[in-house]
Amino acid sequence: MNKKLKVYPIAATALLSGLAVSASIVPAMAASTAPVQIATFSGPEADALKALAPLFTKETGIKVVFTEFSYQALFTKELESVSGGKGTYDMIFMDDPWIPTFAGGNYLYPMSHFGYAPKGFAKGAIQVSEWPPAPGYNAPLGTPSGPRQYYSLPVTGNVLMFFYRKDLAKKYRINPTQWTWNDVNKLAAKVTTKKFFGFVLRGDGGNSSVADFSPILWAYGGHYFNKNWTSALDSPHGIAALTEWVTLFKRYAPLGSASFGANEVGNYLSKGQAAMGEVWPSGWTNVMNPKLIKFTRVPGTIINGKLVQFPEVGVWSAGIPKNAPDSTNAFKFLKWITSEKQQLMYGGNGLDVPTLTNVLLNKQLDKKWPYYVPFYDSLNAAKMRPRTPAWPFVEQALGTQIVNAELGKVTPSQAMQNAAQQIDQYMKEHGLSN
Repeated sequence: MNKKLKVYPIAATALLSGLAVSASIVPAMAASTAPVQIATFSGPEADALKALAPLFTKETGIKVVFTEFSYQALFTKELESVSGGKGTYDMIFMDDPWIPTFAGGNYLYPMSHFGYAPKGFAKGAIQVSEWPPAPGYNAPLGTPSGPRQYYSLPVTGNVLMFFYRKDLAKKYRINPTQWTWNDVNKLAAKVTTKKFFGFVLRGDGGNSSVADFSPILWAYGGHYFNKNWTSALDSPHGIAALTEWVTLFKRYAPLGSASFGANEVGNYLSKGQAAMGEVWPSGWTNVMNPKLIKFTRVPGTIINGKLVQFPEVGVWSAGIPKNAPDSTNAFKFLKWITSEKQQLMYGGNGLDVPTLTNVLLNKQLDKKWPYYVPFYDSLNAAKMRPRTPAWPFVEQALGTQIVNAELGKVTPSQAMQNAAQQIDQYMKEHGLSN
């Protein structure tokens, strides 16, 4: 069990008991010149955030200090900080599946605490900051009833998108507005050679593989959980989705894909070595050749004559812990970085994706970076991952089984059965399922 999961049950217990195990609330300090301490991801999703911070310092005199961590370490360090006495960080940068842990665990200030009501954000971006989850999502057991509030602000927009070679789609007569997973297989079968690959995927397990697997699972009619929060993975739909994944892996992906993460997928596509793949646009779209690579919604399936597609939200938001040493200056920076002026600068280099509607649909930015409009379309049609604090465990359990299926150690049916059993046991042990 990795460090992330060792500390994880703290959050599960906090959520289950309502507000029983919450962070010690430290009163907000008066305005000061102390640096704003931010825990952040050491990846492209936070690069533009870090690049703009010196401008905030120039305007306000308040320094901003970033402490960077890997994806798994960031979750662990943030949870350790918010669940103690006086926290280490004034602001935490969160992937959207972590909101059930931090907001559901009563560790974060709602934006209303600062007298602020978020406006102007794309609906697909701001939804990640709501707690309890909006209708349509199964609220975890023990979630206190009451009005939904925003416990963070979306800073970096991300939604899983489909990147494909538009010359090859045209050559083999694939309808670029109606991509299905059958079309993916059809094109991949036509173009795959020993040196060029039909589809490249993140096969290294955990967060990477599970994120890329979600749109396939949903397209095949599968779900992660039933309404009583028991696992729904071991179903004909789930098995069919993993069978599709393994087919893509074995027939059309490069050798060694079981160790591939975002860098490998992005490099294969940007260097013209693969025809298709699912990619988070933040940090990658600006390096793709727009004359060669097209960006659109992830493929789907035809249901009752209609194409049904399920993009996956990957928005990173920032929240202020209740035990933050300086919540006042932290909120100043959070409001500043999500203002339209800064978001225009944020999105100007194409590195990270803004979250405000007016910025995403800005004509000048769209002319410079023509993926913002299709991104906006995908984002507002996207689904969030299940809103449960158990999600880090789900990623570990399912990700491990995905790799086992890729390597032929288990069949897709066995993999889904194993993952479902492990997830059900975890949910039961932590009081998270009926």
